[in-house]
Amino acid sequence: MSGEELIAEAHKFEKKLLNFFWRLGVSMSEGEDLVQETYMRLWSYRRRYKPSAKLSTFLFLIARQVRIDALRGETRRAEREEEWSMDRQESESPPQHGMREDVRWAVSQLSEPLREVVELGVFQDLPYAEVGEILGIPVGTVKSRMSNALKKLKEIFNDEGSRGNS
Repeated sequence: MSGEELIAEAHKFEKKLLNFFWRLGVSMSEGEDLVQETYMRLWSYRRRYKPSAKLSTFLFLIARQVRIDALRGETRRAEREEEWSMDRQESESPPQHGMREDVRWAVSQLSEPLREVVELGVFQDLPYAEVGEILGIPVGTVKSRMSNALKKLKEIFNDEGSRGNS
């Protein structure tokens, strides 16, 4: 498969990639930038892709790394901002819009490893084996992280429900 064919095939995953980034807490415009960065890296790594492997796995592996790199940049930027302004605080309360926003907020409260497993396994509907391949972890770890994520989400919703009723 030529590089151009690979990119053309990868564009079929654009909406899934946008959704992947959005569910990881990225704004739509930043998500579009991250999708473009994913395609640029795919172009750079096109010779590493083996047509026997699923393109979606290779693409989400790249997308995950793009997100990690973006988070590192955000962390460095936030550290600089914090030095300039120590009194900045963000609200900890969930939005009051509806169930979809509540679920998104609750998932955003999970640690990055748990959030990635939920995003890929639940929202992208990928099998655990593929999630493990993308994240570079064994299937057993995917299963335990998914179990931990679901327990944590249940705790989050129970905590919020009890606060709302007080």
